[in-house]
Amino acid sequence: MEFDLSQIKLSNNDIKRCLVLPKKPSKELAEFIGILTGDGYISNDKNKNSYIVEIAGNKILDKEYLESYITNLIKRLFNIKPKLYYKSQQNTMYVRMLSKGLYSYLLTIGFKTGKKEQIGIPTWILHDNGLMFSFIKGVIDTDGSLMLINKKSKKSKFYPIVCIKVKSKVLVRKIGRFLKKFGFRVNIIEDELRADKRGYKETIISSVILSGRSNLNLWVNIINFRNKRHLDKYNRYKMSINGADGI
Repeated sequence: MEFDLSQIKLSNNDIKRCLVLPKKPSKELAEFIGILTGDGYISNDKNKNSYIVEIAGNKILDKEYLESYITNLIKRLFNIKPKLYYKSQQNTMYVRMLSKGLYSYLLTIGFKTGKKEQIGIPTWILHDNGLMFSFIKGVIDTDGSLMLINKKSKKSKFYPIVCIKVKSKVLVRKIGRFLKKFGFRVNIIEDELRADKRGYKETIISSVILSGRSNLNLWVNIINFRNKRHLDKYNRYKMSINGADGI
């Protein structure tokens, strides 16, 4: 398939920067949509002629992932270099792009603006298994975690839990149903009241939870991680299997 991009208008700045808008779906594009879904947003202010595409993360734990991996992914997909911003009071950093063309493109291919509680998955991703795996990888790397619970056994000192926590129940249900088709043992928790990770007021979230070693092994074999914070934890888990303490 090809996206219909005939109605998208580029700004003069987009043209000067040689903005590229992919015409066909790809795994990298699906992963980027997953990243935006996890901890990104798009907005525009027509009065100021401002179009923003932004991805947030922890300026310490996600620093390498945002500065290196996401920045290079954006360059490969759209041929533009995003800017990086840091908020010391929130311990947060942002990857930001100002682009009318990119904003319009993301709407055209199915990314939704508005409240995170209502966000879903574009149909071109939902109906392709390979693209769904890439999309989920983007979500886990921005709005998920790998937890290692101290629980010694003959095989490891840790009990692993892969978890995605988002505001959208629709998103959680679709990801959960998809993962079950490939042998994951999935637990869904909806409408939990949790403190916002950037220090805002409490928020209601829903979760996809994959507990245990078999789930983690299947995850790494099929989906895996890109974010260094998750990869470091996984390596710590592997070291514990090999007899090291991983600390």
